[in-house]
Amino acid sequence: MSWRDRPYASEPESPMRMQVQFRRPSSAVLAIIIANVAIFFLDVLSRNFAGDTSLRVFGLSMVGIESLMLWQPVSYMFMHGGVFHLLINMLLIYVCGSEFERHFGQSRFLQFYFICGVMAGLAYLVLAWLQPDFRTLPLVGASGSGYGLLLAAMIFFPHIQVILFIIPMPIRVFGMIMIGMLLLEVISPGRMANPGGQVAHVAGAVTGLVVLKVWSVFPGKGSRSEIEGPGLGARLTSKYRTGAWERKQRKLAEEEAAVDRILAKIREKGIQSLSRSEKKLLTRATQRQKQQESRVGRTDRL
Repeated sequence: MSWRDRPYASEPESPMRMQVQFRRPSSAVLAIIIANVAIFFLDVLSRNFAGDTSLRVFGLSMVGIESLMLWQPVSYMFMHGGVFHLLINMLLIYVCGSEFERHFGQSRFLQFYFICGVMAGLAYLVLAWLQPDFRTLPLVGASGSGYGLLLAAMIFFPHIQVILFIIPMPIRVFGMIMIGMLLLEVISPGRMANPGGQVAHVAGAVTGLVVLKVWSVFPGKGSRSEIEGPGLGARLTSKYRTGAWERKQRKLAEEEAAVDRILAKIREKGIQSLSRSEKKLLTRATQRQKQQESRVGRTDRL
């Protein structure tokens, strides 16, 4: 029970409405977006005097790996083929990655992001090994990581809604549309327009499923994985997270009890009677409550 559910903290009810919000991206997601945008503009500038050198050096290709450019499986994720390519990938990472990082933590987000991206790149190298025509063609873009994050959002964060053009839809519907378009292009007769990219997309999504399976975080019967509410609460099998859910719930219960005492004190003596630490605790509880309430009916534009 939230402290705002107490009768002495209630506010007048307002009719439910769909809110279109652009939340601040989480820290690692923000850093990745800034890095991608900065590298994109540096790449555009470099082409004025160095041609496509940056693409050959930092994009991923079999020829580059054979030339011992071993940074390419990571660097290619920060290169993009145009403004639209960059925009779509950054929006996907912003919408799905921010929620992922907030619930799983920064460390696991970065692991997930780079594992999906690197495995997508390796799948492209396998294609280049099987089809020599792709040996010299560089792969660029963060779509492999983006598809992994999209699949994770479809599983864990169904409360996310996106607006495709002017149509609002749940993240699962949007994801099924994206996956359906991908599969349709793969199975359609004739030559695909972007076979290397599609291979990377599929590999990134499949890798995301495998990583989540290895982490044993899939919600299931009897699981404590509750996405809607304060924190993920998933029962992670990692030794680093043993008992974390129980500790967090105890801490929240203690804080709510403290907030109850503070509100009772305000009723009796006024807000001027609060100490600095009590005001800080009440502010923190209010901010957390607002974050939880903002999830109801929230729509992230993609």
